[in-house]
Amino acid sequence: MPSPQTPAENLPTSVSHKMLAPHGETLDPQHVLSAWIQFYLAVRVQGGSEHTRRAKESDLQKFLRFFVDQLGTERVDFWTPSMSKAFLKWLHTAPRREVGAAERRKGEGDRPLAATSVNRILATLRHFGGWLHGQRPLPTGHPFEGVKNLAIDEPAWNGLTVREVTRLKIACEQRLALCTRADQNALLETAVFYCLLFTGLRESELAALNVGQYHHRGFHQVKRKGSKISGKVSVPAEAKAWLDRYLESREGELADQEPLFVTRYSNRIARKDIYRIARRICDQANATGDGIRLTPHMLRHTFLKRVANKHGVHVAQEISGNISMREIFRYTKPSQEEKDRLAVILF
Repeated sequence: MPSPQTPAENLPTSVSHKMLAPHGETLDPQHVLSAWIQFYLAVRVQGGSEHTRRAKESDLQKFLRFFVDQLGTERVDFWTPSMSKAFLKWLHTAPRREVGAAERRKGEGDRPLAATSVNRILATLRHFGGWLHGQRPLPTGHPFEGVKNLAIDEPAWNGLTVREVTRLKIACEQRLALCTRADQNALLETAVFYCLLFTGLRESELAALNVGQYHHRGFHQVKRKGSKISGKVSVPAEAKAWLDRYLESREGELADQEPLFVTRYSNRIARKDIYRIARRICDQANATGDGIRLTPHMLRHTFLKRVANKHGVHVAQEISGNISMREIFRYTKPSQEEKDRLAVILF
């Protein structure tokens, strides 16, 4: 890691901006916010997942645009706690379209970001601000001094009921019978669905697996979130049966280094492909008007809740690949139906 007084030559030298000053002098990169953002992404974010890198870069670019819009300069010394608070207020009140957030549903661009999204962006900026202050102390101190996250209610459990799981399994079987075109692969969809449901892996963790990691009824040396590695993630019989059928359907002998799941073009399956698989299965399940909602992460919630109910939250934490108990409680908290049922039978 660079020393606290990082030399200017370590920063990008192509940056040249006018500071907000009477004489309009050119800033040295040591004083330019965008130069520090580029340096931070290179030394602290590079090497992680591409999804994480893009998200952090997007968060920091939002702040950079706001900073320049408010002050007309990129001079980093002007980043004070008041600027951080102003950014927080803007994130919480401005329409998504103005913030630059994706509009996932029609009309969503006119609404502000959810509090959870605001706090996630703040977490990125808070870490960057602390790192920057350690490398190049800011004259007014830590830029997030006294800046608090938005207070939010604990999120509701985001899993599936037994009935919903059954309906989705039926939908997988229906797609196996109906999807016969060359550009469809219902067997891949079913194998992905069952592997997510029965292992609790994140979609990115499943997509990153190779054929050689699947043996002895499990996935081995699985890279989890952060730097954690799970020696073995068990694959129960029901999921194993579908996965084996899918692998047998692939042409030729599979090499250990080949991706476990591939698209019809033989490329490694991506997170977006898994989201599309979930949507297709969900649409099939809702053909009868059931109104089921499904995302890949909901399958993780469902798996960990079942584990916690049967074996305790500590076992769920161990299996999940999560670090803290606080995080695992989000996955294993009782649903509203369970709370209502408990209230009835309590006395």
